[in-house]
Amino acid sequence: MMKAFRLALALSLTAALSAAPGPALAQQQGEPVYNIRYYSDATYTTEVGFTQGDCFWTGPGYSYHTGEYTAYAQYELIAYCGGGYWWPIEY
Repeated sequence: MMKAFRLALALSLTAALSAAPGPALAQQQGEPVYNIRYYSDATYTTEVGFTQGDCFWTGPGYSYHTGEYTAYAQYELIAYCGGGYWWPIEY
């Protein structure tokens, strides 16, 4: 009787742990990191500025900018940042 109970308990715990993703998987991907390209107007034909995304221990940020900032910006997802480590977009 006790053996059957232990087996049932072990199986139910295994099923519960495998069904829910753990926090390590959620943290592995981290937060998105973007490069930002700035354009002169709403046609998005003339690039006038660029900001490089980067990954720091505190999370994503920006390490380099050249040119102008404008309201006409396009964001390019380049990777994810978690705990100072880069993670790819696709697994």
